[in-house]
Amino acid sequence: GTWLVWLHGFLGKGDDWLPVVNACDQYASLIIDLPGHGNSVDITVQGGFAEVSELLNATLSERQIDDYWLIGYSLGGRIAMYHAIHG
Repeated sequence: GTWLVWLHGFLGKGDDWLPVVNACDQYASLIIDLPGHGNSVDITVQGGFAEVSELLNATLSERQIDDYWLIGYSLGGRIAMYHAIHG
């Protein structure tokens, strides 16, 4: 089925989405901690939105998720828009 992929805002963490994710429990969800946020590896992203979009692609591919909706706000919303346009 279709997955919901959650992208948090600047200086946030994936857990920020938990109340909303719990309300959407009829869907499979993947909550992403963006690089340098939450429980993610503390890495420096040099390539901006393009690099984060590539990391997102790798994460989705690794989990064999190919049917998904991206949901984001603030920084996460910008990444979702970039990813939708450029993949």
